[in-house]
Amino acid sequence: MITEATIRLRVRTLPSLPTTVVAMGQAVADERCTVDRVLGILAKDPPLSASMLRLANSVMYAGDNRVTDLRTAVLRLGFDAMLNLGRTAAIIRSFRGANHLDTLRLWQHSVAVGITAKGICRLLKNHSLEESAFLTGLLHDIGKIALDLCFPDEYAPVVAAIQAGRVGYEAEAELLGLTHADVGAMVAVDWNFPDMLVEVIRDHHSPQPGAFLTNLIHLCDLLVRARIPNSPADELLAFSLEELPPFHEVFSNIPAEQLDLERITFSIDDELEHAIAFVKLAFQD
Repeated sequence: MITEATIRLRVRTLPSLPTTVVAMGQAVADERCTVDRVLGILAKDPPLSASMLRLANSVMYAGDNRVTDLRTAVLRLGFDAMLNLGRTAAIIRSFRGANHLDTLRLWQHSVAVGITAKGICRLLKNHSLEESAFLTGLLHDIGKIALDLCFPDEYAPVVAAIQAGRVGYEAEAELLGLTHADVGAMVAVDWNFPDMLVEVIRDHHSPQPGAFLTNLIHLCDLLVRARIPNSPADELLAFSLEELPPFHEVFSNIPAEQLDLERITFSIDDELEHAIAFVKLAFQD
């Protein structure tokens, strides 16, 4: 078993967010933030800026009009979206290597969950939560990478159990005494992310009634795993949307007769294609 104290100690050895991304977060949190201030921060990190511009021109953000400079990207997408592009580029590029995990597949899953969650927020006209939904989706499984990098020997039997058909978080709880959700929350705390994001990462496998964002990420995680299985257990995953409590938590404000499940399903399939393309771009040097 792994103790929380040991985890907290080893999590600090993981790559930290670049100073550029940290400075962007501080700037965006200031209501007096200007475009020039953000551009001044990005100018100090040309490689990250190039990655952000490439991602801004991805199918996820660009639409029909490509952007050729960061000023246009900031003006078009807004501060929060640009901050998330910076975080995404930095996090994925920092965690491309692993001992046991297929990180390309993991990040494609995570980005797909984030994009799907953002898309559902847009569908619900809950625009204020779109970027938070994307970021929590991106990071909901960060604990898997932390376990793989910080505890490779201890995590190897978990990976073997998953490949043999066990449900991932159940195997983690039995063999390690905690799950990737617990560890991911510790990583988020170490990176000084908001409490809300920490709670979603920690509880995304067991969302509580009334916790909209946690239920949303739980639902999107299921929807993505059912389409792109991460393990043998996922290949057997079957459920009815209308019987899932998180589904009703997320869509509680829409009358049942107005829910267009076919439209939701088609939009999710589109988001998966976007996620695959987006992560391939993020993996580029």
